[in-house]
Amino acid sequence: MPQLSHLDLTTREKRILVELSQSTRYPVVRFELHSDREPELVSIALNYVRITEETDSMELVRERSDALRHLMELGLVFLDYTVSVWAAGDYDVYYRSKLYEMFCHTVMEGAKRDDFLFDLAVLRKGRAYLTNRGVEALKLC
Repeated sequence: MPQLSHLDLTTREKRILVELSQSTRYPVVRFELHSDREPELVSIALNYVRITEETDSMELVRERSDALRHLMELGLVFLDYTVSVWAAGDYDVYYRSKLYEMFCHTVMEGAKRDDFLFDLAVLRKGRAYLTNRGVEALKLC
């Protein structure tokens, strides 16, 4: 793991660290495909998803996703998808987003085919947190 003083973070990654430091909660989600026929079968369609506006583009969401993944790999951020309790409204923007709508329609269309195993679109709720290392890195930004 690189020394904190030698981290080469992008503007997006620095912005996420600042947002995390200023947030009480930082909801993220994972778009998952599930199967009614094979309940143990799960496929991840899109991971580390952070949506702030209903109209966020796929390009912007992927950019945030890549940044979150990289921050996690550096040990600056911890992503937890075991959230069982959340505040009302934390995930409303995700359910109303154009990307989630597109994801659900894609799964519904696929489910009409006999050879398509995944027939359920699931939004796995999670949270991102700054690690101690992330707090220290933020001081250097």
